Amino acid sequence: MAFAIAACSGGGAARKRDSEGRVLPTLAEQDPTGTLYAKSVSDAARGECDERTLDVLTCFSYRGHGYEGAQTALGQCLIATGDNTEGLDWIRRAADAGWPDAQKLLAQILLAGDVATRDGVEAAKWAKLYSRNPSLLSLGVQPDRNLALAFQGEITSEQNTEADRRVAAWVPRYWAPTSQVDQRVQRSCEVEGRRPPPARQDVPLITVPEVY
Repeated sequence: MAFAIAACSGGGAARKRDSEGRVLPTLAEQDPTGTLYAKSVSDAARGECDERTLDVLTCFSYRGHGYEGAQTALGQCLIATGDNTEGLDWIRRAADAGWPDAQKLLAQILLAGDVATRDGVEAAKWAKLYSRNPSLLSLGVQPDRNLALAFQGEITSEQNTEADRRVAAWVPRYWAPTSQVDQRVQRSCEVEGRRPPPARQDVPLITVPEVY
């Protein structure tokens, strides 16, 4: 995936307008139903990580905060296709922002040590952050107990204490892109959004003469 020319975000302080002066939607507003986003994330969860899915997830991921689901899915796809280093970077960005799925996944990866150097303390930190994630708790969603069970007998009391110290010091960080994606990737998540409503036609007021 090349990083080169045009940014995926539709930012800029001044909003673009069409020939009739109507404000044009930004890229973030062009997928009002979220179907492309949801499909791409679902494809990644199933391991269907073709070039098209990678492009779409990259485009969404480069919108930054608010697209941590795409960043997590992109990380999964990159790892599935053999790019472990960049895949972990994307998962960590989403985890740093407080995305619970990314925190859980990062804990599992660091504990297993299959695609990253095993780090019991850091894995326990992310597992604890996941289990206490306010995004889950506020919705009444119970964290996956299997994650906690996976740590039984895997870390020492000293490591657990250090993990608690890191949890207490943790604050969310929101990743912002410092590079750009090329135009092919940029176009991959540009979809037609809602068309603006037609201009209102003013109906002339019809008056009836006073007959009394």
